Amino acid sequence: MKRIQLYHIAYSDQTVAEMPEGYFLLDNRQDNRHDWREYWPIRTFLLSGELDPDTWYGFFSPKFASKTGLSHQGVVDFIHAAPADTDVFTFSPQPDMGSLFLNVFEQNELFDPGFTAAADAYLASLRHPRLPGSVGVLVMDSRQVVFSNFIVAKPAFWKAWLALTEPMFALCEGPDSALKAALVHATTYTGAVERKVFMIERMASLLLTIEPHWRVKAYDTFRCAWSATRLGEQKLEAVISDALKVAMREIGHPEYTAAFSQLRARLNR
Repeated sequence: MKRIQLYHIAYSDQTVAEMPEGYFLLDNRQDNRHDWREYWPIRTFLLSGELDPDTWYGFFSPKFASKTGLSHQGVVDFIHAAPADTDVFTFSPQPDMGSLFLNVFEQNELFDPGFTAAADAYLASLRHPRLPGSVGVLVMDSRQVVFSNFIVAKPAFWKAWLALTEPMFALCEGPDSALKAALVHATTYTGAVERKVFMIERMASLLLTIEPHWRVKAYDTFRCAWSATRLGEQKLEAVISDALKVAMREIGHPEYTAAFSQLRARLNR
């Protein structure tokens, strides 16, 4: 039997009271660092002590059920049905946002111009041997894409994730610089959420893309909630786009890339 610990991130007395059955409480009611949003309680937990290497850990916002349609038991059942050697489970909502763009960085560029340039600058500072020169070349399909930090994984993965996120934390908490300014840039998202929050959210997808050794089981993203944008209406196009990206990654024939580009051009029009 797999050992699974799923945490409900609570920001208020109301979200504590609304915690679904089965979850452990990750109490963030003090919310001392609201500027980091969910990264703050997740980071605090991961750095607070030793984790069991054979346990899968997940940290979900109160919107998890509405975004995925899954109860605690539904998540547990999905995990138990997977091979025992699975490292990471993903539960990604907004399938249109994941499918209709080449990768999650390009997707956020639509809402925050300058995002990909900031991502390239940040990743260049890491000097990670597997990172590309630009995120623009990365192809991510539904096996790598994960939004909202809806991940359940063993500590080995979370450690690798922290290796990508903690340098960003240090940069944003450190002295002023051009890179820091790019990361703490206020976006148009409600509450002027800083760009670093959305950058952190994309590190899991990046890790799954550049380190393919992780054994991943992705929940069917097309069963989750679609975005509230006009792209959420393009359901057939999203399914086709994701299939083309799978083919681009697995087979690599240029015809798949051309077909994906043609479909994107049609949507842009």
